[in-house]
Amino acid sequence: MFTPASSLPPALFAAFALFLLAAVTAPLLARRRRAAGLVHLALVATAAVFLLVLGFEAVSGRGMEEARVLRLGPLSVPVLLDGLAGLFLIVIAFMAVMSAFYAVRYMDQYRECRVGGFHAAFPLFVAGLAALVVVDDLSAGFTLAWQVMTVASFFLIRYERRNAANVRAANKYLILMEAAWLLVLAGGFAAGGAIGDSFREIGLQAGGSGGGPTGLAFALLLVGFGLMAGLFPFGRFWLPDAQAAAPDPVNVLLSGVLLNIGVLGLFRVFFILAPAAAAFDTVVWGALLAAAGVLTLFIGTLQSVRQSDVARLLAYSSIGQTGYVVLALGVSLWTAAAADPAVRALSMVAVLGALFHVLNHSALHGLLFMTSGGLRYMTGTRDLNKLGGLITLMPVSAAVAAFGSLSISGMPATSGFASKETIIAASLMAGAASPALVIFGIVALFTSAVTLACFVKFFGLAFTSSGSRDVIRAGIREVPALMLIPQIVLGVLALVQGLIPTLFLGAAASAVGRSAGFVPAGAMDEAPGGHVDPLTALIVLGLLLAAILIAAFLRRSAGAGSRAVPTWLCGYQTLGEGNRFTDRGMFAALKHFFRWTGGR
Repeated sequence: MFTPASSLPPALFAAFALFLLAAVTAPLLARRRRAAGLVHLALVATAAVFLLVLGFEAVSGRGMEEARVLRLGPLSVPVLLDGLAGLFLIVIAFMAVMSAFYAVRYMDQYRECRVGGFHAAFPLFVAGLAALVVVDDLSAGFTLAWQVMTVASFFLIRYERRNAANVRAANKYLILMEAAWLLVLAGGFAAGGAIGDSFREIGLQAGGSGGGPTGLAFALLLVGFGLMAGLFPFGRFWLPDAQAAAPDPVNVLLSGVLLNIGVLGLFRVFFILAPAAAAFDTVVWGALLAAAGVLTLFIGTLQSVRQSDVARLLAYSSIGQTGYVVLALGVSLWTAAAADPAVRALSMVAVLGALFHVLNHSALHGLLFMTSGGLRYMTGTRDLNKLGGLITLMPVSAAVAAFGSLSISGMPATSGFASKETIIAASLMAGAASPALVIFGIVALFTSAVTLACFVKFFGLAFTSSGSRDVIRAGIREVPALMLIPQIVLGVLALVQGLIPTLFLGAAASAVGRSAGFVPAGAMDEAPGGHVDPLTALIVLGLLLAAILIAAFLRRSAGAGSRAVPTWLCGYQTLGEGNRFTDRGMFAALKHFFRWTGGR
């Protein structure tokens, strides 16, 4: 039934075998929750090592130039491990290890739920995500990978199935993911593809089709993968409810990986399959993608400001960050056929910005969902109106959350600033192709400021505002070390991404250059190299150190001392629920002005 192709790397089969072993073995230890978590972590981490090796080899040029065939009984499944697939495998493997590590202690709180179900579904979810990256068809192999991913994540979302709202969220997720699968499947067949055809073969078939069938095929594929990626208006239908229901280790993968796999699907459709079609117009489809991206980032981010549940706030924020990536893909397509070589070179810049932001989105939203999980683990709630004053009780979590909030908001010298600046600059500079791109860039820049407002609210209400009575009574302390370590690792990764962006832009350029995709002529010459510029990093670090030293000098220069005093309560004698900041009062004017965007 299963005949491995000798030309496929054995490490790929080893990784999937280990995921299957984890799904079978860890649940057998479910009565010993901690032991089950450690075994689950060991097997998932070992499988992830194989994927990491394959990913780095593909990005560095030792992957596959063309798809190879895997025989599954009577079916032939094309498998492609090029640079682009390698980059996404690295993201999947790294985030899976961080999430599994975090879950060892996080899952202790689910005393009424069987942990065996979590440990059975989690590795299958990761395996399905990895399979979606390496299969190179839109029929049999794609269907098998999609169904493994969807069914496994469905059971993870409904893990707390005694809660009726969680079950409804999981059912809605399942229905919409199956609808997305049908749309993609229909799009592949509408483009002229047959069972077992690779993306390139489907593209060649689409090249012989008329404009009508080809346009319908691309529309179906855009909606199908767009639904998975959370594009407006589809993301709001399933992601916030799913992430409010799922355990936070699962949210790390839903937000940081699953949405990005949808983006990968769009990239393969519009940069590999579509250019082979004679009727494909890069300007029209680039404009459509850019418009979808800017709507997604604008409305998703504004909706996040309206949320009081941390998981929902981060879910809408994830939708907004995905919008930046899709905007960049649209800018790239739009400028690919420009007559001006300088404008045409922006096509490659936009693609690199998109891939760099994929890396940032995965790391930063993974970190922030772990912070959200820590809040729930220690306080029993993720409602910002019931939190506050945690900065002294959970100082490490507060520091990590502050860094993640600044980074995802795109503050200078952070990783979010580096990737967003690349995308926004490409859009603004592409105004020669169309003034609409300048408008899109301005909207993206404004939305970055709204993101800052959103995370000022998140961090302020959770950590620095006057604490609510619920939190004060709870005797809160810092989360266990096993939950802190992956947050710190992701924070360090994001710090390196911000200080040395050329390293990651170079990796993105290497991945694109070693993919069978559509790269505009001469654009690779304008791409950042894979080298690290140590001078830039030293300058940034030097400026940060100088700022710290100047601040310390100014603080001490007048000889002023410091003393601890009770928090000033604006004239009130005691702290109460009536005289503390709540979600309703934060950025009320902004939320009222943009109330038409929804998200209540």
